[in-house]
Amino acid sequence: LARTTGRRFSPGGPGLSPEDARAAVADLRALSRYAVGPVRERTGLDAGDAPPAIVVDRAAWVDSNVEGFRAVLAPLLEKMATSQSSLTTSIGSRVTGLQLGGMLAFLSGKVLGQYEAFTTSGTGRLLLVAPNIVAAERHLDVEPRDFRLWVCLHEETHRVQFGAVPWLSQHLVGEIHDFLQLSDVTAGEAMKRMGAGLSAVISVVRGEEGAS
Repeated sequence: LARTTGRRFSPGGPGLSPEDARAAVADLRALSRYAVGPVRERTGLDAGDAPPAIVVDRAAWVDSNVEGFRAVLAPLLEKMATSQSSLTTSIGSRVTGLQLGGMLAFLSGKVLGQYEAFTTSGTGRLLLVAPNIVAAERHLDVEPRDFRLWVCLHEETHRVQFGAVPWLSQHLVGEIHDFLQLSDVTAGEAMKRMGAGLSAVISVVRGEEGAS
């Protein structure tokens, strides 16, 4: 439900010809490879050679983040599946699915790139959201290659933060899983709390007054 909602309400991207779209994707892939050297040299951290970033559209970004949430929330999802209050849990999960999908749809038009530390495969990866990068460079009226390189350097830095410490990603996932497994709240209550958290995130991103 979160994936369907996010995809349905994700905003359309900037107008690009097929040739310009292919050129932007190729440029971002090349720059993501180039960014490995300067970040390694500047930070002194070696995360190994990276495959080219995965260049995605907004819908694919939504899909990937839904899978990330699935990896992090695995204990909660299992608790929901075995909950005795199946009706309450079902309703709560649908509401939260809609909220999560709505948040991802909104963010899908804002995020330029992302290092995914939490994946179902256990292997992190770098995403670049091409429509948002092109839209931002047009809005800012900046040199496309310079802006794309800046985005790649920024996201490569995040990859290095996790890649140079191989155990960090799984450690963080393990800590979250332990917390969810030890929690005494019911699955229904957990869904309510998650829904409240998602609502707060949406308010902060939108810059609503009083949000924190």
